[in-house]
Amino acid sequence: MTGKNLGNETGTRSSGKAAYNMRAADVIARLLESWGYLTAFGVPGESYLSLLDALHDIHGFRFIACRQEGGAAMAAEAHARATGKPGLVMVTRGPGLTNASAGIHVAQQGSTPLVVLIGMPARETERREAFQELDVQALGQVIGKDALIVRDPHRIGEQLSHAVHLAISGRPGPVLVGLPEDLLTEETGDPPQALLSPPIRPFSIPTPNLLARAAEIIASAKRPFVVAGGAGWTPEASRSLERFASRFGIPVGAAWRRQDVLDNTNPYYAGHIGLGINPKLAERVRSADVIFVIGARLGEATTSGYTIFTPPTIGPMLIHLHPDANELGAVFRPNVSLAGDPAETLDALADADPGDVAARDAWQSKARADYEEFTFPIHDVGDLQLAQAVAHISDTVPPETTITNGAGNYAIWLHRFFRYRRFGQQLGPQSGSMGYGIPAAIGAAFSNPEAMVVAFAGDGCALMTIQELATIAEHRLPIVVIVVDNGRFGTIRMHQERDYPGRTIGTEVNSPNFANVARGFGLAATTVRTTKEFITAFDTTIESGTPHLLHLLPDRRAISPGKTLLPEGRDQ
Repeated sequence: MTGKNLGNETGTRSSGKAAYNMRAADVIARLLESWGYLTAFGVPGESYLSLLDALHDIHGFRFIACRQEGGAAMAAEAHARATGKPGLVMVTRGPGLTNASAGIHVAQQGSTPLVVLIGMPARETERREAFQELDVQALGQVIGKDALIVRDPHRIGEQLSHAVHLAISGRPGPVLVGLPEDLLTEETGDPPQALLSPPIRPFSIPTPNLLARAAEIIASAKRPFVVAGGAGWTPEASRSLERFASRFGIPVGAAWRRQDVLDNTNPYYAGHIGLGINPKLAERVRSADVIFVIGARLGEATTSGYTIFTPPTIGPMLIHLHPDANELGAVFRPNVSLAGDPAETLDALADADPGDVAARDAWQSKARADYEEFTFPIHDVGDLQLAQAVAHISDTVPPETTITNGAGNYAIWLHRFFRYRRFGQQLGPQSGSMGYGIPAAIGAAFSNPEAMVVAFAGDGCALMTIQELATIAEHRLPIVVIVVDNGRFGTIRMHQERDYPGRTIGTEVNSPNFANVARGFGLAATTVRTTKEFITAFDTTIESGTPHLLHLLPDRRAISPGKTLLPEGRDQ
Protein backbone atom coordinates (compact mmCIF):
# COMPACT_ATOMS: atom_id res chain seq x y z
CA MET A 1 0.00 0.00 0.00
CA THR A 2 1.63 3.23 -1.06
CA GLY A 3 0.69 6.89 -1.08
CA LYS A 4 1.82 10.34 -0.08
CA ASN A 5 3.73 11.08 3.09
CA LEU A 6 1.52 11.94 6.00
CA GLY A 7 1.15 15.31 7.63
CA ASN A 8 3.22 18.48 7.67
CA GLU A 9 4.77 20.86 10.13
CA THR A 10 1.43 22.52 10.89
CA GLY A 11 -0.34 19.33 11.86
CA THR A 12 -2.60 19.09 8.83
CA ARG A 13 -3.31 16.15 6.57
CA SER A 14 -4.50 15.91 3.00
CA SER A 15 -6.66 13.14 1.53
CA GLY A 16 -7.06 14.72 -1.88
CA LYS A 17 -9.70 17.05 -0.49
CA ALA A 18 -9.31 20.02 1.84
CA ALA A 19 -6.55 19.91 4.41
CA TYR A 20 -7.64 19.34 8.00
CA ASN A 21 -6.10 18.90 11.42
CA MET A 22 -4.44 15.60 12.24
CA ARG A 23 -6.58 13.01 13.94
CA ALA A 24 -5.30 10.70 16.65
CA ALA A 25 -5.22 7.99 13.98
CA ASP A 26 -2.93 10.20 11.86
CA VAL A 27 -0.57 10.64 14.80
CA ILE A 28 -0.27 6.86 15.16
CA ALA A 29 0.42 6.53 11.45
CA ARG A 30 3.05 9.23 11.53
CA LEU A 31 4.84 7.67 14.49
CA LEU A 32 4.83 4.21 12.91
CA GLU A 33 6.29 5.73 9.75
CA SER A 34 8.93 7.65 11.70
CA TRP A 35 9.93 4.57 13.68
CA GLY A 36 10.23 2.42 10.57
CA TYR A 37 7.41 0.06 11.56
CA LEU A 38 6.03 -0.32 8.05
CA THR A 39 4.54 -3.82 8.12
CA ALA A 40 1.45 -4.80 10.09
CA PHE A 41 -0.52 -8.02 10.11
CA GLY A 42 -4.19 -8.16 10.94
CA VAL A 43 -7.80 -8.55 9.96
CA PRO A 44 -9.60 -5.24 9.24
CA GLY A 45 -12.39 -4.18 11.55
CA GLU A 46 -14.90 -1.35 11.77
CA SER A 47 -13.53 -0.18 15.10
CA TYR A 48 -10.25 1.01 13.60
CA LEU A 49 -11.19 2.00 10.06
CA SER A 50 -9.88 5.52 10.70
CA LEU A 51 -6.45 4.11 11.52
CA LEU A 52 -6.44 2.10 8.30
CA ASP A 53 -7.45 5.27 6.48
CA ALA A 54 -4.51 7.14 8.01
CA LEU A 55 -2.09 4.37 7.06
CA HIS A 56 -3.29 4.54 3.45
CA ASP A 57 -1.19 7.68 2.96
CA ILE A 58 2.02 6.24 4.43
CA HIS A 59 4.52 5.56 1.65
CA GLY A 60 5.73 1.97 1.78
CA PHE A 61 3.36 0.85 4.52
CA ARG A 62 2.04 -2.71 4.13
CA PHE A 63 -1.06 -3.98 5.88
CA ILE A 64 -1.07 -7.76 5.39
CA ALA A 65 -4.67 -8.87 5.59
CA CYS A 66 -4.64 -12.35 7.07
CA ARG A 67 -7.64 -14.68 7.18
CA GLN A 68 -7.87 -15.04 10.94
CA GLU A 69 -6.44 -12.94 13.75
CA GLY A 70 -4.57 -15.85 15.34
CA GLY A 71 -2.62 -16.32 12.13
CA ALA A 72 -2.01 -12.56 11.93
CA ALA A 73 -0.54 -12.45 15.44
CA MET A 74 1.68 -15.47 14.74
CA ALA A 75 2.87 -13.91 11.48
CA ALA A 76 3.69 -10.68 13.31
CA GLU A 77 5.56 -12.58 16.03
CA ALA A 78 7.66 -14.35 13.40
CA HIS A 79 8.25 -11.09 11.54
CA ALA A 80 9.55 -9.56 14.77
CA ARG A 81 11.98 -12.41 15.33
CA ALA A 82 13.16 -12.25 11.73
CA THR A 83 13.71 -8.48 11.65
CA GLY A 84 14.68 -7.63 15.22
CA LYS A 85 11.92 -4.99 15.34
CA PRO A 86 8.70 -5.21 17.35
CA GLY A 87 5.94 -7.06 15.53
CA LEU A 88 2.81 -5.06 14.74
CA VAL A 89 -0.70 -6.55 14.89
CA MET A 90 -3.99 -4.77 14.28
CA VAL A 91 -7.27 -6.37 15.28
CA THR A 92 -10.77 -5.34 16.17
CA ARG A 93 -12.49 -5.65 19.52
CA GLY A 94 -13.93 -8.75 21.17
CA PRO A 95 -13.60 -11.79 18.91
CA GLY A 96 -10.79 -10.13 16.94
CA LEU A 97 -8.68 -9.92 20.09
CA THR A 98 -9.65 -13.34 21.44
CA ASN A 99 -8.78 -14.91 18.09
CA ALA A 100 -5.40 -13.17 18.23
CA SER A 101 -4.72 -14.42 21.75
CA ALA A 102 -3.09 -17.66 20.53
CA GLY A 103 -0.39 -15.65 18.75
CA ILE A 104 -0.07 -13.23 21.65
CA HIS A 105 0.63 -16.19 23.93
CA VAL A 106 3.32 -17.38 21.51
CA ALA A 107 4.99 -13.97 21.83
CA GLN A 108 4.71 -14.00 25.62
CA GLN A 109 6.32 -17.41 26.09
CA GLY A 110 8.84 -16.72 23.32
CA SER A 111 9.92 -13.34 24.77
CA THR A 112 9.10 -11.61 21.47
CA PRO A 113 8.31 -7.87 21.34
CA LEU A 114 4.84 -7.40 19.91
CA VAL A 115 2.56 -4.36 19.82
CA VAL A 116 -1.13 -5.22 19.42
CA LEU A 117 -3.32 -2.29 18.36
CA ILE A 118 -6.96 -3.03 19.16
CA GLY A 119 -9.97 -1.08 17.95
CA MET A 120 -12.43 -0.67 20.81
CA PRO A 121 -16.01 0.56 21.26
CA ALA A 122 -16.48 4.29 21.76
CA ARG A 123 -15.54 5.64 25.19
CA GLU A 124 -19.11 6.66 26.00
CA THR A 125 -20.22 3.01 25.83
CA GLU A 126 -17.39 1.66 28.00
CA ARG A 127 -18.51 -0.76 30.73
CA ARG A 128 -21.98 -1.12 29.21
CA GLU A 129 -21.08 -4.41 27.53
CA ALA A 130 -21.23 -2.68 24.20
CA PHE A 131 -21.17 -4.66 20.96
CA GLN A 132 -18.11 -6.97 21.11
CA GLU A 133 -16.79 -5.18 24.20
CA LEU A 134 -14.03 -6.94 26.12
CA ASP A 135 -11.85 -5.84 29.04
CA VAL A 136 -8.65 -5.31 27.05
CA GLN A 137 -6.60 -4.32 30.07
CA ALA A 138 -7.56 -7.36 32.14
CA LEU A 139 -7.00 -9.81 29.27
CA GLY A 140 -3.72 -8.22 28.24
CA GLN A 141 -2.25 -8.41 31.71
CA VAL A 142 -3.04 -12.14 31.80
CA ILE A 143 -1.84 -13.26 28.37
CA GLY A 144 0.72 -10.55 27.61
CA LYS A 145 3.40 -8.45 29.23
CA ASP A 146 1.11 -5.47 29.79
CA ALA A 147 -1.89 -3.61 28.42
CA LEU A 148 -3.08 -0.03 28.31
CA ILE A 149 -6.08 1.86 26.97
CA VAL A 150 -5.63 5.29 25.41
CA ARG A 151 -8.46 7.61 26.45
CA ASP A 152 -6.93 11.04 25.78
CA PRO A 153 -6.12 11.76 22.11
CA HIS A 154 -3.51 14.33 23.11
CA ARG A 155 -1.52 11.57 24.88
CA ILE A 156 -1.62 9.10 22.01
CA GLY A 157 2.06 9.61 21.09
CA GLU A 158 3.22 9.36 24.67
CA GLN A 159 1.31 6.17 25.36
CA LEU A 160 2.18 4.47 22.08
CA SER A 161 5.85 5.20 22.72
CA HIS A 162 5.45 3.79 26.23
CA ALA A 163 3.87 0.61 24.85
CA VAL A 164 6.79 0.03 22.47
CA HIS A 165 9.33 0.62 25.23
CA LEU A 166 7.52 -1.92 27.40
CA ALA A 167 7.52 -4.44 24.57
CA ILE A 168 11.27 -4.20 23.85
CA SER A 169 12.69 -3.71 27.37
CA GLY A 170 13.89 -6.30 29.86
CA ARG A 171 12.32 -9.59 28.91
CA PRO A 172 10.54 -8.56 25.69
CA GLY A 173 6.92 -9.47 25.18
CA PRO A 174 3.51 -8.48 23.80
CA VAL A 175 1.85 -5.23 24.87
CA LEU A 176 -1.81 -4.58 24.07
CA VAL A 177 -2.97 -1.05 23.23
CA GLY A 178 -6.69 -0.34 23.29
CA LEU A 179 -7.88 2.40 20.91
CA PRO A 180 -11.51 3.52 21.28
CA GLU A 181 -12.93 4.17 17.83
CA ASP A 182 -14.19 7.67 18.70
CA LEU A 183 -10.75 8.66 20.01
CA LEU A 184 -9.11 7.75 16.71
CA THR A 185 -11.15 10.35 14.82
CA GLU A 186 -10.62 13.22 17.28
CA GLU A 187 -8.40 16.03 16.08
CA THR A 188 -5.10 16.60 17.84
CA GLY A 189 -1.76 18.23 17.16
CA ASP A 190 1.45 16.77 15.80
CA PRO A 191 3.31 14.34 18.03
CA PRO A 192 6.22 15.92 19.92
CA GLN A 193 9.40 15.99 17.85
CA ALA A 194 11.19 14.08 20.62
CA LEU A 195 8.96 11.07 19.92
CA LEU A 196 9.80 10.82 16.23
CA SER A 197 13.04 8.91 16.77
CA PRO A 198 12.59 5.13 17.12
CA PRO A 199 12.39 3.72 20.64
CA ILE A 200 15.66 2.03 21.56
CA ARG A 201 15.99 -1.09 23.68
CA PRO A 202 18.02 -0.30 26.81
CA PHE A 203 21.20 -2.33 27.17
CA SER A 204 22.98 -3.26 30.37
CA ILE A 205 26.03 -5.17 31.46
CA PRO A 206 26.79 -6.70 34.89
CA THR A 207 29.23 -5.01 37.25
CA PRO A 208 32.96 -5.77 36.86
CA ASN A 209 32.96 -7.64 40.17
CA LEU A 210 30.17 -9.96 39.07
CA LEU A 211 31.80 -10.52 35.69
CA ALA A 212 35.10 -11.36 37.36
CA ARG A 213 33.39 -13.79 39.74
CA ALA A 214 31.57 -15.55 36.88
CA ALA A 215 34.71 -15.76 34.74
CA GLU A 216 36.70 -17.19 37.66
CA ILE A 217 34.12 -19.94 38.26
CA ILE A 218 33.98 -20.89 34.59
CA ALA A 219 37.76 -20.81 34.17
CA SER A 220 38.27 -23.17 37.11
CA ALA A 221 35.59 -25.63 35.95
CA LYS A 222 36.51 -29.01 34.50
CA ARG A 223 33.11 -29.78 32.96
CA PRO A 224 31.35 -26.48 32.24
CA PHE A 225 28.31 -26.38 29.99
CA VAL A 226 26.40 -23.50 28.38
CA VAL A 227 22.62 -23.49 27.89
CA ALA A 228 21.75 -20.65 25.49
CA GLY A 229 18.38 -19.40 24.30
CA GLY A 230 15.41 -17.39 25.47
CA ALA A 231 15.49 -13.60 25.43
CA GLY A 232 17.93 -10.96 24.26
CA TRP A 233 19.47 -12.68 21.23
CA THR A 234 20.66 -10.89 18.12
CA PRO A 235 23.11 -11.79 15.35
CA GLU A 236 25.74 -9.91 17.36
CA ALA A 237 24.95 -11.95 20.47
CA SER A 238 25.28 -15.16 18.45
CA ARG A 239 28.74 -14.10 17.28
CA SER A 240 29.68 -13.19 20.85
CA LEU A 241 28.59 -16.64 22.02
CA GLU A 242 30.77 -18.26 19.38
CA ARG A 243 33.77 -16.19 20.49
CA PHE A 244 33.19 -16.96 24.18
CA ALA A 245 32.67 -20.72 23.66
CA SER A 246 35.79 -21.10 21.51
CA ARG A 247 37.96 -19.10 23.88
CA PHE A 248 36.87 -21.05 26.98
CA GLY A 249 36.45 -24.40 25.20
CA ILE A 250 32.89 -24.96 26.42
CA PRO A 251 30.19 -27.07 24.75
CA VAL A 252 26.93 -25.21 24.07
CA GLY A 253 23.43 -26.63 24.21
CA ALA A 254 20.49 -24.73 22.72
CA ALA A 255 17.41 -24.15 24.86
CA TRP A 256 13.98 -25.24 23.59
CA ARG A 257 13.48 -24.14 19.98
CA ARG A 258 16.46 -21.80 20.05
CA GLN A 259 18.78 -24.06 18.06
CA ASP A 260 19.92 -21.16 15.89
CA VAL A 261 21.74 -19.29 18.68
CA LEU A 262 24.93 -20.95 17.44
CA ASP A 263 25.82 -22.34 14.01
CA ASN A 264 25.12 -26.07 14.36
CA THR A 265 28.24 -26.87 12.33
CA ASN A 266 30.38 -25.13 14.94
CA PRO A 267 32.52 -27.67 16.84
CA TYR A 268 31.31 -26.26 20.17
CA TYR A 269 27.62 -26.87 19.41
CA ALA A 270 26.43 -29.94 21.35
CA GLY A 271 22.73 -30.15 20.46
CA HIS A 272 19.36 -29.02 21.72
CA ILE A 273 18.22 -29.18 25.33
CA GLY A 274 14.59 -30.08 25.90
CA LEU A 275 11.95 -32.33 24.41
CA GLY A 276 13.53 -34.95 22.17
CA ILE A 277 16.96 -34.41 23.75
CA ASN A 278 19.79 -36.84 23.04
CA PRO A 279 19.94 -39.07 26.17
CA LYS A 280 23.73 -38.76 26.15
CA LEU A 281 23.44 -34.98 26.12
CA ALA A 282 20.97 -35.06 29.01
CA GLU A 283 23.44 -37.10 31.03
CA ARG A 284 26.29 -34.77 30.07
CA VAL A 285 24.35 -31.73 31.28
CA ARG A 286 23.57 -33.47 34.57
CA SER A 287 27.24 -34.31 35.07
CA ALA A 288 28.51 -30.77 34.42
CA ASP A 289 30.20 -28.98 37.32
CA VAL A 290 29.18 -25.49 36.14
CA ILE A 291 26.02 -24.59 34.21
CA PHE A 292 26.06 -21.21 32.50
CA VAL A 293 22.54 -20.26 31.35
CA ILE A 294 22.42 -17.40 28.84
CA GLY A 295 19.05 -15.77 28.12
CA ALA A 296 16.99 -18.88 28.83
CA ARG A 297 14.57 -19.28 31.73
CA LEU A 298 15.07 -23.04 32.22
CA GLY A 299 11.36 -23.63 31.69
CA GLU A 300 9.48 -26.92 31.60
CA ALA A 301 10.29 -27.71 27.94
CA THR A 302 14.01 -26.94 28.19
CA THR A 303 14.38 -29.00 31.37
CA SER A 304 12.29 -31.91 30.02
CA GLY A 305 9.60 -31.43 32.62
CA TYR A 306 12.11 -30.32 35.28
CA THR A 307 13.85 -33.70 35.14
CA ILE A 308 17.23 -32.51 33.84
CA PHE A 309 17.22 -29.87 36.57
CA THR A 310 14.83 -29.85 39.52
CA PRO A 311 13.86 -26.55 41.21
CA PRO A 312 14.77 -24.66 43.26
CA THR A 313 18.50 -25.35 42.97
CA ILE A 314 20.91 -27.02 40.55
CA GLY A 315 23.47 -29.44 41.92
CA PRO A 316 26.46 -27.91 40.13
CA MET A 317 27.24 -24.22 40.20
CA LEU A 318 24.67 -22.13 38.30
CA ILE A 319 25.56 -18.86 36.61
CA HIS A 320 22.49 -17.24 35.11
CA LEU A 321 22.64 -14.37 32.62
CA HIS A 322 19.35 -12.75 31.59
CA PRO A 323 18.45 -9.27 30.29
CA ASP A 324 15.64 -9.00 32.84
CA ALA A 325 16.73 -9.07 36.48
CA ASN A 326 13.23 -10.24 37.49
CA GLU A 327 13.89 -13.60 35.83
CA LEU A 328 16.98 -14.28 37.92
CA GLY A 329 16.07 -16.54 40.82
CA ALA A 330 12.44 -16.75 39.66
CA VAL A 331 12.60 -20.57 39.50
CA PHE A 332 16.19 -21.70 40.04
CA ARG A 333 18.48 -19.96 42.53
CA PRO A 334 21.77 -18.98 40.83
CA ASN A 335 25.16 -18.93 42.51
CA VAL A 336 25.94 -15.88 40.37
CA SER A 337 23.20 -13.69 38.90
CA LEU A 338 24.11 -11.57 35.89
CA ALA A 339 21.54 -9.01 34.73
CA GLY A 340 22.64 -7.94 31.27
CA ASP A 341 22.37 -8.40 27.55
CA PRO A 342 24.05 -11.46 26.02
CA ALA A 343 26.24 -9.73 23.40
CA GLU A 344 27.92 -7.19 25.67
CA THR A 345 28.22 -9.57 28.61
CA LEU A 346 29.69 -12.43 26.56
CA ASP A 347 32.17 -10.07 24.92
CA ALA A 348 33.32 -8.92 28.35
CA LEU A 349 33.62 -12.50 29.63
CA ALA A 350 35.56 -13.57 26.52
CA ASP A 351 38.27 -11.08 27.43
CA ALA A 352 38.87 -12.80 30.77
CA ASP A 353 41.39 -15.56 31.52
CA PRO A 354 39.79 -18.82 30.29
CA GLY A 355 41.85 -21.09 32.54
CA ASP A 356 43.16 -24.48 31.40
CA VAL A 357 41.26 -24.86 28.12
CA ALA A 358 43.27 -27.91 27.09
CA ALA A 359 41.98 -29.78 30.15
CA ARG A 360 38.45 -29.37 28.78
CA ASP A 361 39.26 -30.63 25.26
CA ALA A 362 38.05 -34.18 25.86
CA TRP A 363 34.85 -32.94 27.52
CA GLN A 364 34.07 -30.62 24.62
CA SER A 365 35.07 -32.96 21.79
CA LYS A 366 33.05 -35.86 23.21
CA ALA A 367 30.00 -33.60 23.44
CA ARG A 368 30.39 -32.80 19.77
CA ALA A 369 30.93 -36.45 18.83
CA ASP A 370 27.71 -37.40 20.63
CA TYR A 371 25.86 -34.73 18.64
CA GLU A 372 27.23 -35.98 15.31
CA GLU A 373 26.21 -39.53 16.15
CA PHE A 374 22.71 -38.55 17.31
CA THR A 375 21.95 -36.45 14.22
CA PHE A 376 22.97 -39.07 11.66
CA PRO A 377 19.73 -40.02 9.86
CA ILE A 378 18.15 -43.20 11.18
CA HIS A 379 15.78 -45.58 9.41
CA ASP A 380 12.15 -45.74 10.49
CA VAL A 381 9.34 -47.94 9.20
CA GLY A 382 7.85 -47.17 5.83
CA ASP A 383 8.85 -45.95 2.36
CA LEU A 384 9.02 -42.26 3.30
CA GLN A 385 11.92 -41.68 5.65
CA LEU A 386 11.41 -38.41 7.51
CA ALA A 387 14.96 -38.37 8.90
CA GLN A 388 16.41 -38.57 5.40
CA ALA A 389 13.92 -35.99 4.10
CA VAL A 390 14.88 -33.47 6.79
CA ALA A 391 18.59 -34.18 6.31
CA HIS A 392 18.16 -33.58 2.58
CA ILE A 393 16.54 -30.20 3.25
CA SER A 394 19.36 -29.34 5.65
CA ASP A 395 21.99 -30.22 3.06
CA THR A 396 20.16 -28.46 0.22
CA VAL A 397 18.90 -25.06 1.38
CA PRO A 398 21.22 -22.08 1.94
CA PRO A 399 21.48 -20.48 5.41
CA GLU A 400 19.24 -17.64 4.22
CA THR A 401 16.31 -20.07 4.08
CA THR A 402 14.09 -19.77 7.15
CA ILE A 403 12.59 -22.93 8.66
CA THR A 404 9.29 -22.67 10.55
CA ASN A 405 7.24 -25.24 12.40
CA GLY A 406 4.26 -25.55 14.67
CA ALA A 407 3.72 -28.23 17.30
CA GLY A 408 3.56 -31.97 16.93
CA ASN A 409 5.71 -35.08 16.85
CA TYR A 410 6.75 -34.34 13.26
CA ALA A 411 8.87 -31.50 14.69
CA ILE A 412 11.06 -34.01 16.58
CA TRP A 413 12.55 -35.12 13.25
CA LEU A 414 13.13 -31.48 12.33
CA HIS A 415 14.81 -30.58 15.62
CA ARG A 416 17.06 -33.62 15.49
CA PHE A 417 18.14 -33.84 11.84
CA PHE A 418 18.20 -30.24 10.60
CA ARG A 419 21.34 -28.16 11.18
CA TYR A 420 20.68 -24.45 11.63
CA ARG A 421 23.50 -22.27 10.37
CA ARG A 422 22.50 -18.69 11.12
CA PHE A 423 20.72 -16.80 13.85
CA GLY A 424 17.06 -16.32 12.91
CA GLN A 425 16.89 -19.40 10.71
CA GLN A 426 14.63 -21.28 13.16
CA LEU A 427 11.14 -20.02 13.93
CA GLY A 428 9.23 -22.36 16.21
CA PRO A 429 6.78 -21.64 19.06
CA GLN A 430 8.22 -22.02 22.53
CA SER A 431 4.62 -22.13 23.71
CA GLY A 432 4.05 -25.33 21.73
CA SER A 433 1.22 -23.76 19.77
CA MET A 434 -0.22 -25.84 16.96
CA GLY A 435 -0.81 -23.91 13.75
CA TYR A 436 2.26 -21.67 14.04
CA GLY A 437 4.31 -22.93 11.09
CA ILE A 438 2.20 -21.60 8.18
CA PRO A 439 1.56 -18.03 9.44
CA ALA A 440 5.13 -17.81 10.78
CA ALA A 441 6.35 -18.53 7.26
CA ILE A 442 4.29 -15.57 6.05
CA GLY A 443 5.95 -13.27 8.59
CA ALA A 444 9.38 -14.58 7.62
CA ALA A 445 8.69 -14.18 3.90
CA PHE A 446 7.76 -10.52 4.31
CA SER A 447 10.96 -9.91 6.26
CA ASN A 448 13.12 -11.11 3.35
CA PRO A 449 11.17 -11.57 0.10
CA GLU A 450 14.27 -12.79 -1.75
CA ALA A 451 14.75 -15.90 0.41
CA MET A 452 12.74 -19.11 0.45
CA VAL A 453 10.89 -20.25 3.56
CA VAL A 454 10.14 -23.87 4.44
CA ALA A 455 7.14 -24.33 6.74
CA PHE A 456 6.56 -27.63 8.52
CA ALA A 457 3.15 -28.67 9.85
CA GLY A 458 1.45 -31.87 10.90
CA ASP A 459 -2.03 -32.60 9.63
CA GLY A 460 -3.64 -31.45 12.88
CA CYS A 461 -1.26 -28.51 13.10
CA ALA A 462 -1.94 -27.39 9.52
CA LEU A 463 -5.70 -27.43 9.98
CA MET A 464 -5.42 -24.87 12.80
CA THR A 465 -4.35 -22.13 10.35
CA ILE A 466 -4.93 -23.67 6.90
CA GLN A 467 -6.83 -20.55 5.79
CA GLU A 468 -3.54 -18.63 5.67
CA LEU A 469 -2.71 -20.52 2.47
CA ALA A 470 -4.92 -17.86 0.92
CA THR A 471 -2.53 -15.17 2.18
CA ILE A 472 0.44 -17.06 0.71
CA ALA A 473 -1.33 -17.43 -2.63
CA GLU A 474 -2.47 -13.80 -2.76
CA HIS A 475 1.07 -12.47 -2.35
CA ARG A 476 2.79 -15.35 -4.20
CA LEU A 477 5.18 -15.75 -1.28
CA PRO A 478 8.21 -18.04 -1.79
CA ILE A 479 7.08 -20.61 0.77
CA VAL A 480 7.21 -24.40 0.66
CA VAL A 481 4.62 -25.84 3.05
CA ILE A 482 5.38 -29.41 4.12
CA VAL A 483 2.41 -31.16 5.73
CA VAL A 484 3.34 -34.41 7.48
CA ASP A 485 0.04 -36.27 7.55
CA ASN A 486 -0.42 -39.33 9.76
CA GLY A 487 -4.15 -38.92 10.36
CA ARG A 488 -3.87 -38.38 14.10
CA PHE A 489 -2.91 -35.93 16.81
CA GLY A 490 0.41 -37.73 17.09
CA THR A 491 1.92 -36.24 20.24
CA ILE A 492 -1.27 -36.66 22.23
CA ARG A 493 -1.81 -40.16 20.84
CA MET A 494 1.71 -41.18 21.87
CA HIS A 495 1.15 -39.90 25.40
CA GLN A 496 -2.30 -41.50 25.46
CA GLU A 497 -0.75 -44.88 24.69
CA ARG A 498 1.90 -44.29 27.33
CA ASP A 499 -0.53 -43.35 30.09
CA TYR A 500 -3.72 -45.20 29.04
CA PRO A 501 -2.64 -48.00 26.67
CA GLY A 502 -5.28 -49.35 24.34
CA ARG A 503 -7.85 -46.71 25.33
CA THR A 504 -7.85 -44.49 22.25
CA ILE A 505 -10.30 -41.61 22.24
CA GLY A 506 -10.22 -38.32 20.34
CA THR A 507 -6.73 -38.68 18.86
CA GLU A 508 -7.55 -40.40 15.55
CA VAL A 509 -8.81 -37.95 12.93
CA ASN A 510 -9.65 -37.90 9.24
CA SER A 511 -7.45 -35.60 7.21
CA PRO A 512 -8.44 -33.95 3.93
CA ASN A 513 -6.42 -34.32 0.77
CA PHE A 514 -4.07 -31.44 1.54
CA ALA A 515 -2.81 -31.25 -2.05
CA ASN A 516 -6.36 -30.65 -3.26
CA VAL A 517 -6.95 -28.13 -0.48
CA ALA A 518 -3.84 -26.21 -1.54
CA ARG A 519 -4.92 -26.22 -5.17
CA GLY A 520 -8.26 -24.82 -4.08
CA PHE A 521 -6.41 -21.85 -2.61
CA GLY A 522 -4.47 -21.40 -5.85
CA LEU A 523 -1.21 -23.09 -4.85
CA ALA A 524 0.67 -25.82 -6.66
CA ALA A 525 0.82 -29.05 -4.68
CA THR A 526 2.36 -32.52 -4.75
CA THR A 527 1.52 -35.67 -2.80
CA VAL A 528 4.60 -37.60 -1.62
CA ARG A 529 4.71 -41.24 -0.49
CA THR A 530 8.41 -42.21 -0.78
CA THR A 531 11.76 -40.64 0.07
CA LYS A 532 12.73 -40.54 -3.59
CA GLU A 533 9.51 -38.74 -4.50
CA PHE A 534 10.15 -36.22 -1.75
CA ILE A 535 13.69 -35.39 -2.87
CA THR A 536 12.56 -34.89 -6.46
CA ALA A 537 9.55 -32.77 -5.53
CA PHE A 538 11.42 -30.66 -2.99
CA ASP A 539 14.34 -29.91 -5.28
CA THR A 540 11.99 -28.91 -8.09
CA THR A 541 9.99 -26.67 -5.79
CA ILE A 542 13.00 -24.91 -4.30
CA GLU A 543 14.39 -24.32 -7.78
CA SER A 544 11.13 -22.70 -8.91
CA GLY A 545 11.03 -20.19 -6.04
CA THR A 546 7.21 -20.25 -6.07
CA PRO A 547 4.73 -21.26 -3.36
CA HIS A 548 4.05 -24.99 -3.17
CA LEU A 549 2.55 -27.49 -0.74
CA LEU A 550 4.04 -30.95 -0.30
CA HIS A 551 1.62 -33.43 1.24
CA LEU A 552 3.70 -36.14 2.93
CA LEU A 553 2.14 -39.51 3.73
CA PRO A 554 4.60 -41.43 5.92
CA ASP A 555 3.86 -44.78 7.53
CA ARG A 556 1.32 -44.07 10.26
CA ARG A 557 3.19 -46.35 12.64
CA ALA A 558 6.20 -44.00 12.70
CA ILE A 559 5.29 -41.87 15.72
CA SER A 560 8.74 -40.35 16.48
CA PRO A 561 12.33 -41.08 15.42
CA GLY A 562 13.00 -44.75 16.13
CA LYS A 563 9.60 -45.36 17.71
CA THR A 564 6.44 -46.90 16.30
CA LEU A 565 2.82 -47.43 17.28
CA LEU A 566 1.97 -51.09 16.86
CA PRO A 567 -1.24 -52.00 15.01
CA GLU A 568 -3.09 -52.51 18.27
CA GLY A 569 -1.90 -49.10 19.39
CA ARG A 570 0.86 -49.87 21.89
CA ASP A 571 3.98 -47.72 21.79
CA GLN A 572 7.25 -49.47 20.92
